Amino acid sequence: MIHKRHVLALLLAGVCAGCGSSVTPPPQADTAAAASTSPSAAPSPSPSPSLSPSASPSATPSATPTPTPTPAPTPPPWKTYVSKIWHYSMQYPPDWVVTPGSARLSDQYDAYGYPYVYVDRDTVSGTVSVSLTVTHDIAYYKSHYHAKLISNKSIKLAGGYSGRILVFQGTDEGVKATFQHIIVGKGRVGYFLDMVGDFATTAADKALFKRMYLTWRPR
Repeated sequence: MIHKRHVLALLLAGVCAGCGSSVTPPPQADTAAAASTSPSAAPSPSPSPSLSPSASPSATPSATPTPTPTPAPTPPPWKTYVSKIWHYSMQYPPDWVVTPGSARLSDQYDAYGYPYVYVDRDTVSGTVSVSLTVTHDIAYYKSHYHAKLISNKSIKLAGGYSGRILVFQGTDEGVKATFQHIIVGKGRVGYFLDMVGDFATTAADKALFKRMYLTWRPR
């Protein structure tokens, strides 16, 4: 709050008291003589009015036009890959490429460098045991990639598939890397989705991988 200061101006008026004295009028002749010999009082000059120069109108600055913002370019849409051998579909970044798998190889998604993604599936004669698979895969990552398990959380994907997502930190061909490993199963079918990325870009890779696997659909 701004407190306004009030200044009270007091106007003082001056009062002049005049004193009068009685004067005995001189004889008529003397009065006439005095009138003829005393100089007439010169009239006081009237003050000429001061001419203040007219204030020149201040120039109104012209309004600066607001530039129209350039709209941000719309990023290209993601592509969709349909795997005939592994029976699923998934979206991926438009600048990535997909190398279809085979009976011995997973489908691979990448941009010729980190990160990259593998997807494949397996079937069993009975019912898929996610817990036993998780135990086996933890031992595998520790022995092959000198990896340390960072997190082990439940996950659900489309089509009623559920399982675990494991995150490891280890080395991939001498590079400090983050491994994200998803195992989901339903009935006698199990799917594996993996991302390997540089440790320095872990946060961005996790967000990217999540966006990808949320588009995954069994077929």
